Amino acid sequence: MDKKLIDILEEIDKINPYATFLNESSISSVNEWIDTSSMSLNAVISGSLYGGIPRNRLTMISGESMSGKTFIVCKILANAQKQGLIPVIFDTENAIDKQTAENLGLDVSKVKYVPCFSIEQTRNSIYKFLTKAKELGIENKFIVAIDSLGNLMNELSLNRMEKDNTAMDMGTRARAIKTLLSTCNQLAAYTKTTFIITNHMYDDPAAMYKSIIKNQPGGKSVVYLPSVTVQLARKPEQGDEGKTMDASLVTGQKNFPGVILRALTVKNRFIQQYLETEMYLSFKSGLDKYYGLLDLAAGFGVVTASGPTYTLYDGTKLGYYSKWRKDESIWEKILPILETKIKEGWAYGKTTDEEIPDESLLRSDLVNKKIKIEELQENE
Repeated sequence: MDKKLIDILEEIDKINPYATFLNESSISSVNEWIDTSSMSLNAVISGSLYGGIPRNRLTMISGESMSGKTFIVCKILANAQKQGLIPVIFDTENAIDKQTAENLGLDVSKVKYVPCFSIEQTRNSIYKFLTKAKELGIENKFIVAIDSLGNLMNELSLNRMEKDNTAMDMGTRARAIKTLLSTCNQLAAYTKTTFIITNHMYDDPAAMYKSIIKNQPGGKSVVYLPSVTVQLARKPEQGDEGKTMDASLVTGQKNFPGVILRALTVKNRFIQQYLETEMYLSFKSGLDKYYGLLDLAAGFGVVTASGPTYTLYDGTKLGYYSKWRKDESIWEKILPILETKIKEGWAYGKTTDEEIPDESLLRSDLVNKKIKIEELQENE
């Protein structure tokens, strides 16, 4: 680039020390992820079975009551601890206790627990704590969780209660939530801190047409300010005798040992949005690592269904899913191919010429597969 142009652009650097050329920027790039404990959820968020939520960004998980939000957050925090991060939990519902956190894999002696009451108090606490960390040169050391955003009140409402004032809120709470999320968004990048926030969601009974994007406390900003926003829905599920899930009733449970969770990404900066998957949450053993992958594998053609049985992409007959769903040797064949398909199929932008395989190689590969399948059929 011409030196005069460089000198002009350097005027920005004098005002903003974070300004740089995009190829040198660490703020705008995400190269690390934190496992959610569900490979299918990892995939729809990050575009990789082995990814998860983005580090140094804000992720929002919303859902109706009892849709597994707190459970998933605690599993993510436990996995973040394994990466050396220190969890800081802002709890608005008194929902996270020592025993439950330990059961979900957290080392509670290394978790900072902060009961919070107002949006502004939470915002100011996060701002002061992370700007202090920045001053001391401590970055990329924390993961901050707020559970849940919808239960926070704004200071104006609290002050009105003290004065026995019954006036209605006229949008000040939504604006306060927006400032909280904006603060978290900026601090995530500048201090290399990961944020994960939960929120409630609900339908709009006055809407003429139902929207795929549900309403949440805090207005539209709670969907669009995070880097990723995931909606969860739940359905109580009976056991199916091990066909697709591990489900065992405990004493007192009559029908439902777990729930099917459906995840929909209504906002995603990293891969295409409106991706949907399912997870199984057992009340006894937690999230099933592989649940939801069968649908993805079938959708991408990695496995094909013939009635109730399945066949691998190379012609290998797998049989009933219940027979091989825990077979690691089978998954070792499926997952690498599925990973490639997901990365190619869900990425933003178009494929470059270098990434398009040679057509003759493709034809050769198809011929080889056809021969292999014919040989298998002859051997039968």
